[in-house]
Amino acid sequence: MTTLLHGGKILTEKVGLIRGDLMIRDGKIAAIGENLPSEGEILDITGLTVAPGLIDTHNHGCMGTEFASEDEHFDKGLQYLAESGITTVVPTLRCLPHRRMLLAIENVKREMDRGPRGAKIGGINMEGPFLSPNRIGSMRPENLAKPEKKALLEYLAACEGTLRSITMAPEVEGVLELVDEVLFAGVNPSIGHTNATFEEARAMADAGATLVTHLFNAMSGFTHRAPGVVGEALTDDRLTCELICDYVHNTPAAVDLAIRSKGIDKIVMISDTGRMSGLGDGEYIIEGHKRIVKDHLCMTPEGVIAGSVCNLFYDFKNLLNHGYSLSEVSRMASLNPARVIGVDHLTGSIAVGKAADLILLDEECDLKGVFVDGQRV
Repeated sequence: MTTLLHGGKILTEKVGLIRGDLMIRDGKIAAIGENLPSEGEILDITGLTVAPGLIDTHNHGCMGTEFASEDEHFDKGLQYLAESGITTVVPTLRCLPHRRMLLAIENVKREMDRGPRGAKIGGINMEGPFLSPNRIGSMRPENLAKPEKKALLEYLAACEGTLRSITMAPEVEGVLELVDEVLFAGVNPSIGHTNATFEEARAMADAGATLVTHLFNAMSGFTHRAPGVVGEALTDDRLTCELICDYVHNTPAAVDLAIRSKGIDKIVMISDTGRMSGLGDGEYIIEGHKRIVKDHLCMTPEGVIAGSVCNLFYDFKNLLNHGYSLSEVSRMASLNPARVIGVDHLTGSIAVGKAADLILLDEECDLKGVFVDGQRV
């Protein structure tokens, strides 16, 4: 099947924003240029810009869908994400008891094999269970686990090459000894949910850590004599930082600080949404625990932020409205995430041969269309 997107602007990987046509054939970008031959379906996109679909590498669910479920289909959540401009998602598993974690992993793999319509599943992200009890956030402390090689190897074996990252707290005894196993499996070790000192965080980077889980959130902060995990994250060029840009988890000034310190290529925008995302304000029960959603904020009754309810396109628009260019925001929301999960040769930017995972934006950068593997959502 061939579709020609004609008459718009295209945010290309190599050249940047150009005027021209884009041809989609068999789910891939077949050609980019001016006055391409008219084949198959022709869509007039005059006044619109074609940009890469967004990639959310840290997402716990949405629209009532729970990615950490043992037996749930993801159709409703994946469709909502695709309709929101997110063409690939990495389901993220919070801290769970060992057997439940294994069952959740199996369920994500089943959904990957089933291939439901909507956003593509780009692997698995494990947020724990080897985390600090002092920076657990809204997760349950009883689900934390002592870092043990046997448990880690069971997780890695269960994932069968689909695990993209695992968050660990460097100060927890036994974590540093696991980093080599994580790297050997081709997985990104990520520093997060940690009360580590600057030196402890640096030790995990020295051991091979490559990522920082949701920078600023659930980690020791920066002071001028104790730089903490934030200080290590902002100053170590080996680390790429996840960043929630909903302007709830982090203020615009904090987001600016992160981007200026790290540079565009070392920031991966994430949503960190839970299954309440997309459902609107209200009170929800998650495994017997109340969550209150109001004004783009999800909280426990005790006032602890419990993940985001703003999808990645909402955050994407925040940065555009704050003055970042489309090219800059696209790198942080599409190409950089693709690179982190090892699929940048397949998707994440607009280039001939890559998947036709695309969004159409009007002059205000509002969403006007989405393609996943060349199929219009």
